[in-house]
Amino acid sequence: MIQTPLEMLILSGVKGDTRRYRTFHLHQQLTYAGVAAQVAHITTPGIATRAAAADLLVLHRVPADRYVEKLIRLVHAHDGMVLYDTDDLIFDPSAFQWIHSPDFQDPIRVRVYQEEMCRQRQTLDRCDGVLVSTDYLAGLVRQLGKPVWVHRNAANFEMLANSRAASRRPADDRVVIGYASGTPTHNRDFALVAPALETILEEYSQTELWLIGYLDPPARLARFGARVRTVPPVNWRDLPALLAQLDINLAPLVPDNPFSQSKSEIKFMEAALVGVPTLASATDAFQFAISPGRNGLLVQHDADWFAGLQALMDPDFRQVLGGRARTDVLARYTPPERARNAIDTLNAVGIHHHHPLKLVFNPDPSADPARLAWPLEMEAYPSLRQMGLYSLRRRGPGTLLKQIWIYLRRLLAGWIPYGGRSHGQGDRRDRRENDGSIIQ
Repeated sequence: MIQTPLEMLILSGVKGDTRRYRTFHLHQQLTYAGVAAQVAHITTPGIATRAAAADLLVLHRVPADRYVEKLIRLVHAHDGMVLYDTDDLIFDPSAFQWIHSPDFQDPIRVRVYQEEMCRQRQTLDRCDGVLVSTDYLAGLVRQLGKPVWVHRNAANFEMLANSRAASRRPADDRVVIGYASGTPTHNRDFALVAPALETILEEYSQTELWLIGYLDPPARLARFGARVRTVPPVNWRDLPALLAQLDINLAPLVPDNPFSQSKSEIKFMEAALVGVPTLASATDAFQFAISPGRNGLLVQHDADWFAGLQALMDPDFRQVLGGRARTDVLARYTPPERARNAIDTLNAVGIHHHHPLKLVFNPDPSADPARLAWPLEMEAYPSLRQMGLYSLRRRGPGTLLKQIWIYLRRLLAGWIPYGGRSHGQGDRRDRRENDGSIIQ
């Protein structure tokens, strides 16, 4: 039986927002709850020593290699538990066909990504259980015969503070519709709503469309000139101030795409924190978060996009939905609430594996939330050089050379065409993909 205090280590194999949501946020939640845990990257020196002392090891999107297998053996050697964690469908190689990225026109990139999906599956198979962000992902994991628990994505304390501080746009006649794309894989998702947006822009002269982040806007929207605005990607700390300038937040996802269905509801949550209502595809996660007509709107069919946008032209309706969305998110998606969920989830994990953890939700009500923030340098670590050295040591020179080619190919995307033509801007953006990694 594992005795308290629990020795817990949380490792990620990637960078970017997914790492923040699944490891930094989890660490903050547990620290708030009074549970000591460590968080690091797989490339951090000395990880094997920490793993040898861990009662519970969480591996977030860590692809299998000999070093990872060693870490798992070290934990299992003293009867500890290892959990695989993901908020995306990256562990099923057959799901590759559903991922649409301009980067995948490079056959080397395709081979490397498919190999990584196989390695993610190997890590999952070697773990004792799985943590996921949605019920949909949980269902897929159960089909593999693995025990699985849902721990949903939520805000951190700094997001809450930044959202409270964000100023709404001064009242005017405009209706600003926004779509924020975190990765360059959402062109087909946006295509779902593009026809409805075109009609709305035609019929309502006061409307504007802001396209934030990684997206190639359809050429037919160019005729609306300055009313269609492209906004470069922003750091997550600056996102609330930008979202607060919107009147309507869009979250389209292709419904019959398993990769899209696996996505969590963070687009709804981030907009709701600043009181902006969301019009979203009726995926599993959005149906969990949104009660149609009460705190947002859901789209079941293509025609519903225009109907939803038209309904949201009413400012009073927008205000009611946005206010309720904010109230719901502040009740369900905050660090204290998710910390309580994390304690319950980890205790359930221990009971399932006959290793009771006996964790208790014991927050310090006088604690300053700012003290629970992680250092900025943790987000920047590891560098490309550090990831490259890890890849060389753990995967060999062949893999490293492929990764270097992918990185250079992105840098030169405007000059070296895929399949006889240049994809220019779309490919240059892709090198800043959300995981920030040359490994994936």
